[in-house]
Formats: sequence, structure tokens, C-alpha cells
Amino acid sequence: MKFRSIALPAIALIAFSTVLAQPRTEGDATTPTSAPESVNPELDREAQLIKRLTNAVLRGSFQMTNADGLEGRAPMTKPSVERYEISGISKLGGNQWVITARIQYADRDVLVPVPVRILWAAGTPIITLDKMKIPMIGEYSARVVIDDGFYGGTWRGATYGGVLSGQILKKDDVEKIEKMEAAGWEMQMPSHAPKGDATTEK
Repeated sequence: MKFRSIALPAIALIAFSTVLAQPRTEGDATTPTSAPESVNPELDREAQLIKRLTNAVLRGSFQMTNADGLEGRAPMTKPSVERYEISGISKLGGNQWVITARIQYADRDVLVPVPVRILWAAGTPIITLDKMKIPMIGEYSARVVIDDGFYGGTWRGATYGGVLSGQILKKDDVEKIEKMEAAGWEMQMPSHAPKGDATTEK
């Protein structure tokens, strides 16, 4: 199961400013001063989510299993490459949102507005589907966590399901990253040895 989409309008970040009037005594020329602007935390996190998922490409892998595997009695398949394109995400109200996505599954490739619920765990969004009927795809449930530049979670069909995870990239960066991969880009694990430790690798 995979996501991709079309650009939708982003919610603007709203800030409040409060003017506090200072008490004045006779002959006091003190004038009212303004308190620092405060940002509504809920609107801020929603704006960050919209920014993250607008014109985004989710690249990663998924594994799946059958009905027995859903009960822990069968293994999962080896990881398979997946790629979702999301052009935009729009809030309808409450925890109801719409993600307009290009969904590729097996031999199918369709553009679909997908209604989802987004729940929050300590400021981390969880994209939630409960037996959602997706046109030409089927009925699915899913729980997908969005954490900075990563996604990960579980999905389930009628008699099968699995796990998925990967990176969230901006469309403009995908070509550059693919070239880095083709050139054999590697990352060395950072050392956790204390600075100046003679055992630290050079």
C-alpha cells in the first residue's frame, strides 16, 4: 500500500499577540506594552506536517504476510521497494484530513484523494485508516507514524498485512539523492568514544 499526490493549499501558521495595559498612576507617563507573540502549538504542528508532506516522495520498503502471519504463525516476505508521491494534504476539521496521493500497488497506479484521520502522540502525527475502501485498490487499515524525515508503520488488508518504513523526501531532492546512491554513497557510523580517547578511529 502506498501514497502519492497533488498539491493542495497549506494551512497558514496563525500567531496571536496580546497587549497588556500597564497600570498608570497620576503623572506616570508609562504606555502600554505588548507581550511577545505566542504560537498556538496545535496549529504549529499541523503547519509543520503540511510542509513536510506537500510535494513529497516517500521512499522505502514494505514486507507482508498472510492471515497466519497476522497472528504470528507465519513469516513475512523479504523487503520490497516502495515509493509514494504526495502532492498535498488538507485538513477538513477535527482529526479528519485528506491526502491526495498517487498509489502504486502491484500492477496498479492511480491518483486518489485518501480521507484519513491524523492522531497525535506527544506531538508526533499518526496517519490512521480504519477499513478504508480505496477505489480500484481495496479495503485497508493502517497506522503510519511521521517523524521528521521518516515514516514507519503497519498496514492490513482483509486477510494479509505487513509493515512499511522509509524516508520522506522533497520531489526536488529525489534526483540528487538517487545520483548519490548510484555513485555508491556510504555513511560511516559516528564514533561515541570520548573526545581525545586514543581508541577513537582516525
